[in-house]
Amino acid sequence: MNGSALLLLCFLARISVIYSTDPSCSGKVNTNPIVREDPRLVSTVPNGKRFVVGSDYDQINIVHVYGGTPYDMGFALGKLMSKEITELVPAYFEYLYEQVEEILKIVPAFIAKWIADLGLAGALDLTYEITHPYTPPWFDDEIRGVADGSGVDMVKIRQVNMLPEMIKAACTVLGAWGDSVIGSTLLHVRALDWDDKAPIAKYATITVYHPNASYQGYTDHFHDYYKQHNPQSHAFANFGYPGLIGSLGAYSEASIALGEKVWITKESDITSRFGNPWTYVLRDVVQFANSVDTALTMMANAQRTCSIHLGLGSYERNSSLTADTNFGFRGIEYSARELNVYNWEDMFNTKAHPILRDVVYWDKHVQPSNNPCLGSLLVEHYGHLNAESIIYNITSLSETGDAMNFVLDYAENAVYIAYSAPDDPKGPLEAFNRAHTRIDMGKLFAEPAPH
Repeated sequence: MNGSALLLLCFLARISVIYSTDPSCSGKVNTNPIVREDPRLVSTVPNGKRFVVGSDYDQINIVHVYGGTPYDMGFALGKLMSKEITELVPAYFEYLYEQVEEILKIVPAFIAKWIADLGLAGALDLTYEITHPYTPPWFDDEIRGVADGSGVDMVKIRQVNMLPEMIKAACTVLGAWGDSVIGSTLLHVRALDWDDKAPIAKYATITVYHPNASYQGYTDHFHDYYKQHNPQSHAFANFGYPGLIGSLGAYSEASIALGEKVWITKESDITSRFGNPWTYVLRDVVQFANSVDTALTMMANAQRTCSIHLGLGSYERNSSLTADTNFGFRGIEYSARELNVYNWEDMFNTKAHPILRDVVYWDKHVQPSNNPCLGSLLVEHYGHLNAESIIYNITSLSETGDAMNFVLDYAENAVYIAYSAPDDPKGPLEAFNRAHTRIDMGKLFAEPAPH
């Protein structure tokens, strides 16, 4: 048997389950090999470097920003991605205006009224005005830097950053470790089911922050947690799009990660819009926390707003996953008035959602879900999970992660990630069906600043 045949045989062995035995799983296996290549340097500016990885419709921008100050990092991001941000912002708003009737169907009634009365831009401006008193000032400083660096109106960039607060996404949360996985690792899935056809998808970007500034000057009059703990700021990566500075999904050099899905509940009971936007809270937690405990403390002390589910992962290297309570994965119900934390034993146990040791998960449907697909796939592959098997046989078959799909392997310190490709004439459109790129996060966090 020659080398090529052997490689093909090994690849096919890893994707041996082509369809699920559960008829509720309507997807098919993702047969694309993992892209494994080093990022290529494109350009540098003071306080920033831009790389790309992959090619054509699977290309991902990797932008490193160094501070200085939050403004400096924003300015570097704006400079490095000025062409993309200049194209993206008007194209995205044009697209949103075309979709406004669909948006009105999925947002809470009071937000639909805001949009009807004020227009989409006005509703986003109102969201900013009512959240601004609760938001740490470094976010405005960074947005101002992005605007100055790119030449795009700061108000427009601010509006883009308010969209997740107003329009949440379906998504899937999954954490797996211990008996459920191959080897000794923690696997973390953040599958973003948002809008795979939106033009923002053409600008796939991982922004890697290397902050070296003290935040103490900002926090003297903000947030008791910061004043009491003066937490260390870690390098971290936002997986998302240029100009969107909050976290849809993020991972730090301290091996803390967060990903979100919508929590459908009665808005009037436990939610608020008067607080710190959830994407900003998630980013602060990933940037400043160094354990599950500190992450949960920060969330408990945050002025929370709308209702979301979260997956919180933490990995202490050279430790046992079961030996330390600050080590592992938690599912969280997060809202203004509730913060409920779950491990695998606490999750609801139904036919569609069986309890599995060392697995915390919520599928993309309203919880508790009546759709058995994801649960059946996890039972089927239990004990054999790794990043590749999740990509080949879990997210693709359950059709989750249409806009962005990534799997973090904490032991490898690597992310496997794909974005949707609305312009690819050959398809497929959805991220979960496309080639995923493996990126060494340890190397990204160690990337030196430009000279």
